[in-house]
Amino acid sequence: MTPIPLPAYNRGAMQREHLPLTIDPFRSAGRELSYGGALPIRAMERLTTSLVSHEGDVKVQLQLAVDAQGIPYLKGNLEVCLNLQCQRCLESYGHEVSSEFLLGIVRSTEESERLPKHYDPLVIEGETLIISDMIEEELIISLPVVPMHLPSDCSVKLDVFSAESVESDKKENPFQVIESLRVIK
Repeated sequence: MTPIPLPAYNRGAMQREHLPLTIDPFRSAGRELSYGGALPIRAMERLTTSLVSHEGDVKVQLQLAVDAQGIPYLKGNLEVCLNLQCQRCLESYGHEVSSEFLLGIVRSTEESERLPKHYDPLVIEGETLIISDMIEEELIISLPVVPMHLPSDCSVKLDVFSAESVESDKKENPFQVIESLRVIK
């Protein structure tokens, strides 16, 4: 899986090799900072309740900047393979997640209502963003409602009925004689 490249900015954006625990998103956007690294899945307690295995890392790339309208934003992508339990056969399977997001950084829900449509809101209370919490939210949103293998990969094979097999399986209605008597001629 190849990471989705983020656009380069001309103002000498600072690149970090690791993801800090927290950042000041407004200051980072003003300085056009970029962050990249990995977060362990086992550290995301709300996400791990939906998983079979807590092993592995989420690869994350983030870039913060301010757009032409003066709106601070966070653009990023994440990639991970999550181990889910198939609800058809109850075996585990790898669910690949590759997600891009573009978040307008605001201080209140009122400000979020004024964001342009291409931004999803990221409401920051105070001055700090906990990066792992934001990434965990993105992953929880990406989980399937009912996790299942593809039908071709699942050990439980589904019976597919054709219209003809359903017609041939219909039994004769024992009350059909009564129905014919009720018809007035």
